[in-house]
Amino acid sequence: MNKKNLTGIRLLTFVLFFPFSSTAFAQAEGYYDTVDESSPGAMRDSLHEIIDDHQRFPYTSFDTDTWDILEIADEHQENEGQVITLYRNAGFPMQGGGNDFYNREHTWPRSYGFPDNDSSLNYPFTDTHALFISDVDYNFARSNHPFGYCDASCAEFITDSNNGRGGVGGGYPGDSNWQTGEFTEGTWVVWGGRRGDVARALMYMDVRYEGGEHGISGASEPDLVLTDNLQLIDDSNTGNNEAVAYMGMLSVLLEWHQQDPVDTIEDQHHETVALFQGNRNPFIDHPEWVSCVFEGQCSSFRINAGLNDAWYDPATAGQGFFIIVWENIQTVFLAWFTYDVERPPEDVKAILGEPGHRWLTAQGPYDGDTATLDVYVSSGGVFDSAEPPVGPPTMDGTMQVHFGGCNAGVVSYEIPSANLSGEVAIERIVLDNVALCESLSQQ
Repeated sequence: MNKKNLTGIRLLTFVLFFPFSSTAFAQAEGYYDTVDESSPGAMRDSLHEIIDDHQRFPYTSFDTDTWDILEIADEHQENEGQVITLYRNAGFPMQGGGNDFYNREHTWPRSYGFPDNDSSLNYPFTDTHALFISDVDYNFARSNHPFGYCDASCAEFITDSNNGRGGVGGGYPGDSNWQTGEFTEGTWVVWGGRRGDVARALMYMDVRYEGGEHGISGASEPDLVLTDNLQLIDDSNTGNNEAVAYMGMLSVLLEWHQQDPVDTIEDQHHETVALFQGNRNPFIDHPEWVSCVFEGQCSSFRINAGLNDAWYDPATAGQGFFIIVWENIQTVFLAWFTYDVERPPEDVKAILGEPGHRWLTAQGPYDGDTATLDVYVSSGGVFDSAEPPVGPPTMDGTMQVHFGGCNAGVVSYEIPSANLSGEVAIERIVLDNVALCESLSQQ
């Protein structure tokens, strides 16, 4: 047994006194009390002041180091004593540093701004909020590509089935990772189960590192910036520590943040790192702040279960909506009862008795005051009858629901098969739940 295994066992014995849950390592009382939500700049500056100047641990050492922290942070939830890897979702027995199975992935590649870990205290190099245990081969394949999208012509890197997900495949994108090209001319697509983890890790790095010096050690720190400008990213790949360095792609990371909400695996990583470093990732604790800091959309209203209700478009007689908010999984479900653009024949049986009546459903994650949904179309079926059978719903478009308050919203939609797109203003049919919604939004 090598030194790192011994250290890992010692630390694991300590940490196991604290079960990983959203309450066991709850945010320190008042941690975010000084956040200024008045504008994107004010929020960014106030968050930086809160998470700045964290406790650094060495990258590799005979004392507590990043190996020790990560083997606890990324422990397999179904197999104690194993780690789970970021990209492949593979489980390996804990080996300690220097093994042939897994290594440490810099989600913000160190080559973009902070490659030198020897001459000074390099805080982003060892920041375990953005470091994860990774399968060696997958880490090599990712290289230092920006994060983005690909297609079925790219190289596929499949996932394993662990922790109740992965291992299904299914063609592009499926639940695989995908890669093409070299350096900034290439891209790396993270599988759906960890996209949000990566996005929020990089958003943390952007806000945590704003240049200047560490307030305690005096070590110089870079200004790390997320962007969609590939030239700026490429110019950061110099082999030297840079005063300003760029990574991306920001627009993709914003979408991944929406597609993959915070889950227990991400929470376990976050709480472990926070325990050691003493600082937190605000975009895991408050995902709704992403819109304000990175998209300039600051809103005091937040989607909550008080929106569960029947809604309608007051400008028409035939546009009805039923909305459900599941706060525990940060998901919104919407059923839209609408009418075909062209009236079907009179002998066509309909769901609710009238030939022209049709419906569709959509679901997806939400952040702050906005939900981003995938549209699913169902067809067939007659009420209280097995014939004709209802076929499986098919995905056909996207929808966004923006709430301006507890009784006002706008549904934006795009349905390619029907060549339809537009907006529908909605409000509640009855106002019974408005007071509950306002109370929950303020909490």
